[in-house]
Amino acid sequence: METFGRGCLYIIIGIVVLMFLAIITQSHINIPLIIAIPLVILAFWVAKKKTDDKNH
Repeated sequence: METFGRGCLYIIIGIVVLMFLAIITQSHINIPLIIAIPLVILAFWVAKKKTDDKNH
């Protein structure tokens, strides 16, 4: 459960950073699914790795 929460937190932080960037540049940011899906997988992989390191 901790890994899921941490992964969601990383994804939310990424979305906030992209929204802030879009507000500063006053533009729209479109991310295709072929890029977004690996980024989500990467966020959960990093969260799992961090949780595993904490438990050992």
